[in-house]
Amino acid sequence: MDEKQSIAYRWAIDEMYPDASAMERDITTLQNTILSLKRWSKEPKAHFSEILEAYRQSEILAENLIVYTHMKQDEDSRNSEAQRQYQTASRLLQEYVAAFSFFEPYLLSLSEEEQKALMENQEYAFFHEWFARIFRYKKHTLSASEENLLAKMHFLSEAPDAIYYFLTNADMHFPPLKSLDGEELTQQNFTTHEKNPDVAVRKEAFLSLYTAFHGLGNTISTAYTNNVKALTTEAELRHYDSALAMTLYEDDVPPSVYDSLLESVDRHLPLLHRYYAKKKELLGLTEQHMYDVYLPLIKGTAKTYTFEEAKELCIASVAPLGEDYQTIYRKAFEERWMDVYPREGKAGGAYSSGSYESRPYILLNFNGTLDSVFTLAHEMGHSMHSYFAKHSNEALYYNYTIFAAEVASTFNELLLLDYLTKHAKTEEEKRELLDHHLDSFKSTVYRQTMFEEFEKTVHERIENGESLAGEDYDRLYLELNKKYFGDAMISDPEIAYEWMRIPHFYSNFYVYKYATGFTAATVLSQKVLHGGQEDVDAYFAFLKDGAHHFPIEQLKMAGCDMTDPKTVDSALSVFAGLVEKVEAIASL
Repeated sequence: MDEKQSIAYRWAIDEMYPDASAMERDITTLQNTILSLKRWSKEPKAHFSEILEAYRQSEILAENLIVYTHMKQDEDSRNSEAQRQYQTASRLLQEYVAAFSFFEPYLLSLSEEEQKALMENQEYAFFHEWFARIFRYKKHTLSASEENLLAKMHFLSEAPDAIYYFLTNADMHFPPLKSLDGEELTQQNFTTHEKNPDVAVRKEAFLSLYTAFHGLGNTISTAYTNNVKALTTEAELRHYDSALAMTLYEDDVPPSVYDSLLESVDRHLPLLHRYYAKKKELLGLTEQHMYDVYLPLIKGTAKTYTFEEAKELCIASVAPLGEDYQTIYRKAFEERWMDVYPREGKAGGAYSSGSYESRPYILLNFNGTLDSVFTLAHEMGHSMHSYFAKHSNEALYYNYTIFAAEVASTFNELLLLDYLTKHAKTEEEKRELLDHHLDSFKSTVYRQTMFEEFEKTVHERIENGESLAGEDYDRLYLELNKKYFGDAMISDPEIAYEWMRIPHFYSNFYVYKYATGFTAATVLSQKVLHGGQEDVDAYFAFLKDGAHHFPIEQLKMAGCDMTDPKTVDSALSVFAGLVEKVEAIASL
């Protein structure tokens, strides 16, 4: 057996459910709770304490089941038993959500006096913060019967994402690459091929991938349209101005934070255009195509890393956070928190997952590139955030927002970048790290903001009653690509189909959090690297806060004010300095 596929490089998720009977016990317990909730829903006031305790326990069980079965499916999307288990868990979760759906409307139906009395009742002190989060939704919550109906119909709004998932992960295949003697092309190795110094390889991989997506354009565009319609319909039913407004309300993020990101990035697009103009010059390209985007600034084969090397570099990079942080960090490798290497049928990409009772597991597709080392740092940032949130809070209050999550993950990437830069031994290594830093800005701030603009525009047009088809999405995406990449880049027609391979579009206004997260992480990492112990302590307060505060307030606690438009501008000024370094190299 290939050493890379040995048990040492596979996550230990079966610790969650060592045998089928363990899962069956949790399923049975949750089913019994569902039956009890249906009885109690007729007289919630009489069973108030029982309902609260059932919720407190059942949230843990439901999370265990859905997280475990989802990860098992991602181990091998072709595994029919894993698919059935995930479907069972999903169906049970829907039944549980539906059975519990009466309670929030009941709480919101209480008079102001009753709500105030509840918040002052020390018997329920543990739930006071949770109550407060519910009470703020009063004008956006429907009647008990309407909430129950929406909960039961929730599987319909999940269908587009499920269809897209299996279409692109299990059923989609690409022709072998003739330029590489028939080597397989996958979504996982696409970026690697796009860095190949041979233009024939890059171009063939580019055309093969996007031609295949275009061939499924009708299916993917239909799935995406219905995903958008599902979200906009729910927003309308819940009396929000838009789907975006509904999404921002969840995290109590002011619309100005979203809009100022778009505006600031738009003002700084000339910086990106300058970068691509100089990159074209440095690489000696007569024409710069979209299949040249991932080419490194240095010619030749980029340095590669074993997973063991990547591990040690990542551990060393977090030293500014202290020995205790490093000790816990090392446990991730000793206790097999992660599934490291790509396999046929395994889900692509990378993520950090896990439940309150489990370890914070990580799915990787490590390929030895510098990017994959940074991906390890990124996902470990998420998992360490989860570790501290779990160990600092009860289950009800541990689960931080995605907005906050992207700060912690990017923060660790920037610590790694700082460590590698300080220990670089050659000019080639320094240039590669400069390229990586530039690419981080491009992919995390500029690229995600381009996705954000695409998503915002699509939602607005559909909310205004327009009917959109695949060609409309293609046209919009191509226009945005030209706007963001500028005249130094040829926006090849096939790039119009790139929107089809962005799974985050099914997570509904997720992508802006990458860009804002990178901005906040830039500010906070500089504080930790160049400040004192008080800056480290402030950052740990952020990691440990869990769900006690909304993300904007958490970041203020840590030392970063995202409501100030100058915050995004200051991060992009760092990008300006990096572009100037590239221009200086070009002038040598």
